[in-house]
Amino acid sequence: MLDSIHLVARALTSVVFIVFGYLQFTNIGAYTTNPAVVKFASVMGGVFAPVVVAYLVAVIDLFGGLLILVGYQTRRAAVILIAFVILTLIFAHPFWTLEGPSRAANQVQFYKNLAIIGALLFLIVLGPGRYSLDTRLARS
Repeated sequence: MLDSIHLVARALTSVVFIVFGYLQFTNIGAYTTNPAVVKFASVMGGVFAPVVVAYLVAVIDLFGGLLILVGYQTRRAAVILIAFVILTLIFAHPFWTLEGPSRAANQVQFYKNLAIIGALLFLIVLGPGRYSLDTRLARS
C-alpha cells in the first residue's frame, strides 16, 4: 500500500513540471518574452538570449518532470528541480516587490512553489520508491 502511495505522490509531483514543460515547448514564442525569462537573461549579463533561457526552462520542466514520473535519477532530478523552483520564486513570483492584486496572486504562486519544493525534498530523502526505474535498475 505504501509503495502505491509513493508512486502516486511521485506522479502528482511530476505533473506540474511535465504540463508546463510541454506548454512551454509548444508556445516557446510567448516564453521568450516572459518578464521572468527576460529578467533572468538580463541578470546573467546577456550570456544567454531569452530564447535560450526559454528553451532551457522548457527542457528542465519537461524532462525533469518525466524523470520524476518514471523514477529515474530521481534524487538528482529533484535537486535540479529544487534549484529551478527557487529561481522561479525569485524571478517569476517576487510578490514582495508588488502591490495590490498582483502581489496577492504572486504570493499564492510563491507559496505553492514552496509546497512543490517540499514534495521534491521528500523524494530526495525517501528516494523514488519501489515502483521506479531507479529501483528496477538497482535490482538488475
